[in-house]
Amino acid sequence: MYGSAPSHAEKAIRAAERRYLPVPPEVYEAQRLHAAVFEAGRTPDPERPALPATAAEAATVITQHAEALRLADVTRRAASLFADDAAHRFVTATQAAVPKWVAGLDKEFCTLVGAVRKAAAKLPGDVSLLDPKRINWNDPVITAAYTKAEGAVVQLEQLVSDRSDIAGVAGSDGGRDNALFSVAALPEPTVQTVMDKGWQDLHPVIAQWRDLHQQPVARWTFLVRQQALTLGLATPGQVRERAGCVQLWRDATHARSAAQTLRGAHDLVAQALSA
Repeated sequence: MYGSAPSHAEKAIRAAERRYLPVPPEVYEAQRLHAAVFEAGRTPDPERPALPATAAEAATVITQHAEALRLADVTRRAASLFADDAAHRFVTATQAAVPKWVAGLDKEFCTLVGAVRKAAAKLPGDVSLLDPKRINWNDPVITAAYTKAEGAVVQLEQLVSDRSDIAGVAGSDGGRDNALFSVAALPEPTVQTVMDKGWQDLHPVIAQWRDLHQQPVARWTFLVRQQALTLGLATPGQVRERAGCVQLWRDATHARSAAQTLRGAHDLVAQALSA
């Protein structure tokens, strides 16, 4: 019934341990319980004993082996009756710890973002130049700044990956742009911001993030420089909410474009935002 959910719980615990985040005792106990039931469900058949020399001995050995086989089979069957309950207890106990674990990553996230932002102030304004093949390595200021930014970005990428492992036990983050929305949020659209064509400022930010997917230093430098999105780690479920905000912006913007009059646009945008 729970499929891969226990494996997601295991990944979440390992990520929390890597980050030295406290794992509640009840999570470890539920993990041990699940492991015990799982191992019982994998009880192997006993090895077949050697065939005795006499018929009388053979009957006894066969009977004993049959009992051992029966016990192994019954043990596996009994364990299967407890498997779903054990998985449920393990997964729910781990899920309960997730919000605190994600919150526990926030301080380090902010520190690393600050390090990238500080380094970005000394890097070229054109992010396309933030490539090892295009950086001016003869300029010590740029070299030092790029090295610091690169070190912070490596740590950020690992932190974001660990956050994904932690949040994964609570459900999928979603699809496209989930990497962006796990670390940044758009402002909520209002009638006025939509009417002021606010999406024109937001859409290029998302597009640029996508374009820089193979250039992590440039990507994070761009992200800390832009002013349209607010940086912050997403809690479980928040990534989907942030992605939903994008669709809300799009729907409201399309509603404004479809109107024939300014008043009509205002009304259609208000309708789209209240849907």
